[in-house]
Amino acid sequence: MSKIKRLERLLLSINSKKHFTLKELADEFGVSTRTIQRDLLNLIEMGLPIVSEFGPHGGYRIENDRILPPIGFTEMEASSILFSLQAYTESSFPFQTQSKSILHKLHQFMPEDAKENWTQIQKRLLVQLPLPPKSQVAPVILEASIKQKIVTILYTMKEQKMYSNIQLIGLYSENGEWYCPAYCYSLMDYHVFTLSDIKHAVINYEPIEVKDFTEVTIHNWASQISPRNYVRLEADLLLEELTYCESHPFLKQFITMKQDGLYSLTGDILATYVEKAAEYLWPMKTNISIKSPREIKEIHARWAREISAQYELILNM
Repeated sequence: MSKIKRLERLLLSINSKKHFTLKELADEFGVSTRTIQRDLLNLIEMGLPIVSEFGPHGGYRIENDRILPPIGFTEMEASSILFSLQAYTESSFPFQTQSKSILHKLHQFMPEDAKENWTQIQKRLLVQLPLPPKSQVAPVILEASIKQKIVTILYTMKEQKMYSNIQLIGLYSENGEWYCPAYCYSLMDYHVFTLSDIKHAVINYEPIEVKDFTEVTIHNWASQISPRNYVRLEADLLLEELTYCESHPFLKQFITMKQDGLYSLTGDILATYVEKAAEYLWPMKTNISIKSPREIKEIHARWAREISAQYELILNM
């Protein structure tokens, strides 16, 4: 039996034991105790936490966690594990140390091209629970985002079906729906598409000049793009709302510290994204003073009137 094969079988054997001796392993594998001792040293050098115990009942054991046998992952399987574990590396998570260890191990053994692909996945995909329903076009949209390819889509806008070539910034989920901000060559402007409105999508390999989205990611797109049709967001925050804004994927991009040490939200947002922005700002109620755009103030006023009318109706019943 080759040394590599023996080490693999030795790892499986000791992983199933809570305690073992050199003689027990030597008899099991038909080699000398000296050979087994050398093999154990090799496994220890590879990171296996084997500790020796002295005394009449001494021997060896695996400290704390036992090690699983080798498991082969494809590059995309490894990337999916890395992506899933990102949210569990915060200090408040009980298994933070273990999550960081897994991330380090997987990343350490990925080939360089797989590491680059993983870097692109991080830049192009943002997932928030609850997850949306399965989408037939999501794999194509994500692949095009990662590879920065133009996609030809058939989509519905204002009850009309249209074809368009788009360059995707990325894909994100929110409140059970997938969204993909992109540059639309038909609109000649940026637009946030709802994935359920896209009926068909295929990567377009025709020679079309692409925009440089190297620094524009799914995490900062709103503050990094320069749309043709935009409105100016300016709003002052009370300090108690700073944490909400810092944890919000959209609003955090626009946080600005003023000279007086207070904070504001400042920046240009897509004109077609105003209602979404109003939705994000609504939970702050009177703790935010919106200076512009007027459209958001009008939307909030309308929502407030509708809520007031509902309560009046209930109180008068």
